[in-house]
Amino acid sequence: MRRSWEIKGKLIESYKERINRAKLVIFFDFTKVDAYPLSKLRLDIKDLGGEIVVGKNTLFYRAFMDTVIADHREVLVGPTALVFAYQDPAAVAKKIFEFSKELNKDNPLARIRGGYMEGRFLKPSDVQMIAELPPKEVLVAKLMGALQAPLINFILALKSAPQKLVLTLKAIEDKKSQT
Repeated sequence: MRRSWEIKGKLIESYKERINRAKLVIFFDFTKVDAYPLSKLRLDIKDLGGEIVVGKNTLFYRAFMDTVIADHREVLVGPTALVFAYQDPAAVAKKIFEFSKELNKDNPLARIRGGYMEGRFLKPSDVQMIAELPPKEVLVAKLMGALQAPLINFILALKSAPQKLVLTLKAIEDKKSQT
């Protein structure tokens, strides 16, 4: 076997491993993006627990061969970067969407070709919806508030029962003392 085939096979396997580990993969068009902003974006994505990989589309396609992306070859045409989100998909999607908005204010979705999440193909508008989700901490806080509300209401109801009893007895006492 030729050495170049071995190298390509290893690359495909490394892409497959990244795909399986990622919670979200975004297909991003980096045409006419200068090296400095792209390098800065790479660092920002790395800080968010993600990774940007640039490679050959044919190798990317082979890595996605066993997924739904095999039916969406259009996302792997032209200069394509794969953005992997290993931790918080919403934070990575938000960063990519903001970067895309900086490049094209009128149509920020022009740079986002699609995405892949939990075995599903995502349209650019789906990626935008993920980007517009509040941060994970805010969602957890809202969930905790929703879970605590019935318990707090129950505690207040229990607390108010003896208080109402005391007020009722006081009212009866006042009524008897007036007569």
